[in-house]
Amino acid sequence: MKVQEKQNLHRLMWLANVQQFFQDKPVSILWEHYTTWINNRDNFETLYREFPLKRLRQLNKAGVERAEITGILITFHYGPYRLLPKLLVQMGYQVTLLVSGAVLERELNYYRSELEDAGMLQNQLECIDANEANSLRHILRAIQHKRLVLMFMDADEGVGKEKKGIGGQKLAVPFGSHFFYWRTNIFKLACRFGIPVYCTFMKRANNAVQWQIAPFMKIMETAKGQGEELMMGAFSALQMAFHQMMQQGWIYWENWAFIHQYNGQDALGKKGITAKGSWLAPFEYNRKKYLFDVKNRQFFEVAFCFTDS
Repeated sequence: MKVQEKQNLHRLMWLANVQQFFQDKPVSILWEHYTTWINNRDNFETLYREFPLKRLRQLNKAGVERAEITGILITFHYGPYRLLPKLLVQMGYQVTLLVSGAVLERELNYYRSELEDAGMLQNQLECIDANEANSLRHILRAIQHKRLVLMFMDADEGVGKEKKGIGGQKLAVPFGSHFFYWRTNIFKLACRFGIPVYCTFMKRANNAVQWQIAPFMKIMETAKGQGEELMMGAFSALQMAFHQMMQQGWIYWENWAFIHQYNGQDALGKKGITAKGSWLAPFEYNRKKYLFDVKNRQFFEVAFCFTDS
C-alpha cells in the first residue's frame, strides 16, 4: 500500500473509532480533531529527542516525590508516555517494563541507549516480553527484587484478543457514548500473590518538559479485603484514574488509532450503509474507489457502469 493510501486509511479508522465515543460531533469537527491528534503525536516525538534521560536528570523534573514502593504500576499510552519510564528511573526506581514482543527490541534498545548516555547502570530498566510463557515468573522475580513493574493497561487489551469461554476476564470501561475493554488478568495475579497495584499517567505541567508524572494512586491494597472485594475495588479505582486522566484532554490518548483492533467487529453489527446515523467517506486503493461506512467500518467498492445513450 502506498504511503498516501496508508495515511488515508489510518485517518478513516481513527475517525471511525472516535465516532463511537463522540456521536454528537459533526464530521468537520472530527476531521479537525484528527489533525490535532497527529500534531500532538509529532510533538511528543520531539519531546523524546529534546529530553533524554541525561537531561531529565539534570532538570530533576519528575513531578512526584519518591515513595518507597514496589509492585505493579499501571499506566496508559497517554501524552508523552515514553518519558514516564525514564522519569521513574531518574527518581531512583528500578523499573521492569512489561511490553509485547512486537515492540520489545525497539523499546529495549531505546532505553539502553538512554541509560548509557546518562551514565547509569543498565539494570535500572529492564524489559519483559508479555507474550512469553514465562513472563509471570519474570514479573514475580522482579517484584521479589524490589523492582517496580510498569505495564500499559491499554496495550492490546481488548475483547478482540479474548478467547471463547473466558469472557469474564475483561473489564468494560465506559467513556463518552461507548466503552473500552481491558483484561483483568493482572488483578487476578496481584490477588493471588499479594502484590500491591498502583496507577499513574503523564499529566500537563508548567515546567520545561510541559508534562510530569501524576501522583501514584493506590488501585489494589492486597492486605485489605477478600479476593472478590479487592477486584471490585481495583476496577472502580482504575476507572476513576482513567477518567481523571482523560479529563485533561481525550485528544492526548494514543490508542484512538487502535480501538478497532482491540474491540473487534462483533459488537458493531452488519447493517452497512442502511445503519442509522452512518456517514460515508471516499477512499481509493489500487486505483479502485470505495465508500467507507464510518459507523460500521466497512468498505463498499464503487462500480461504474457505462451504457450507450
